[in-house]
Amino acid sequence: MTGKNCEECSTSFEPSRKSQRFCSVRCANRRRDRRRRHGESSAKAAEADTVGAFRHDELRAVQRQLENKTKICQRRLETLQSKLRSQSCEIDRLEAENSELRQSNNVLQAEVIRLKRAQRTNVQDLAHIAAWLVSLANAKGVALDSATLRILERRGWNPSKRRSGPSPL
Repeated sequence: MTGKNCEECSTSFEPSRKSQRFCSVRCANRRRDRRRRHGESSAKAAEADTVGAFRHDELRAVQRQLENKTKICQRRLETLQSKLRSQSCEIDRLEAENSELRQSNNVLQAEVIRLKRAQRTNVQDLAHIAAWLVSLANAKGVALDSATLRILERRGWNPSKRRSGPSPL
């Protein structure tokens, strides 16, 4: 015969017969007394012990499966948390870069506005100077050179036409 485990105290023992379930009379009496206290019959108790042992094995298998699934879920959770932290750092970096680009854009827009004003002022100054040049040339009777005439014609000024009104000089 092979060794068995006692159903009461779980110690290993060498049974004297195949159907022996307990290591000693003391363990058998303890089990019997417990059943009597709970009002179980011996047939029901034996069936309950067998079913209980079967259920206990099932429960252990289910528990192992749950532990494995829990470990898998925990690893997946850690992976996702790591990805989330990485994405959060990337978002922070992009927000900082975006802020810098907005500031640069604002500086460039202000510079464009300033340059447009300066250009407008320069055009007005050049128009004023061209008008003085034409009026001086007409007043002194000096002909303007061909390059100056082409520039004035491109701008829509025709220096050959005389305007009526007071002379700027």
